[in-house]
Amino acid sequence: MKDKLLRKIKSALLASLFLIVLLGIYSIYESESVDAFLFLIVIFFFSLAGNFLYGIPVSLFIDYLLRKRIKFYFLLSGFLHVFFGYITFFIIENLNSYAVICAALFFLSDEWQKSFKKPNYSRKRMLMNSCFVFGLSVFAVYSSFYVQELLEKKTNEYYLIPADYVGKVTVIYDIEDEPKPEKVGDHNVIKINHDGYGLTALPEPEGTFNNQYFYIDEDGHKEKIDEKCIHIGVSGSRSNNEREFSYHSFTVINSNCTSDFSMHGSQYLENHSIDVEEILQREGF
Repeated sequence: MKDKLLRKIKSALLASLFLIVLLGIYSIYESESVDAFLFLIVIFFFSLAGNFLYGIPVSLFIDYLLRKRIKFYFLLSGFLHVFFGYITFFIIENLNSYAVICAALFFLSDEWQKSFKKPNYSRKRMLMNSCFVFGLSVFAVYSSFYVQELLEKKTNEYYLIPADYVGKVTVIYDIEDEPKPEKVGDHNVIKINHDGYGLTALPEPEGTFNNQYFYIDEDGHKEKIDEKCIHIGVSGSRSNNEREFSYHSFTVINSNCTSDFSMHGSQYLENHSIDVEEILQREGF
């Protein structure tokens, strides 16, 4: 048992080191900044903690389950290691890709250490089995991205903005007197008035932005607004003596739309919009 535990400890250390080497090679092509180096250090210590606190106990548990040397032991054990790394998705979410890679590296390190002590050790077979586990871990990483996208909350708002309106737009949520919004596909319609604001009965959205923006004229003709013409502003809340109001804002332009504006906005754009307090006063809150 002592030898097994020492081997698991070595495997935990090797898995963390190999992970950093792989990420380091990748970061060479992406960035050479100090931030990238600090990121690797942080990942190393977190992976080390995960390998010791989670990886070693799980690996010992898998060894116990497969204590009878069944056929295809290597492949089944590798699958279980990757599986237990994969299910960390429900705890650490999108960071579970690191856990999957660590699980595969941990398992391979452990098996390679054991194989060197076997008299009938076959390097070719070990390489083939290792390739299978590596492929399985790659599949698990990509599938976790897909699952994350499926489970990820999205805002799904469909804005109708008066034609040629330029400036800040404010939306105030949870207004009980407002009618239930119309829907266009999976998107909830929010109508903006000529003063640049809208009220909706919807709760404040959570998740990644998946909104659509349209100009609409008096005849009902719609024109989709390019994403580069939208700068996402701030979300917040205001309260009066009775309740709290959540709001979200963004800025829309109809010319000179650039990625820079979408990311940073423009300090030179004239702001004719109404602030949240005035909107609430106008609406009688």
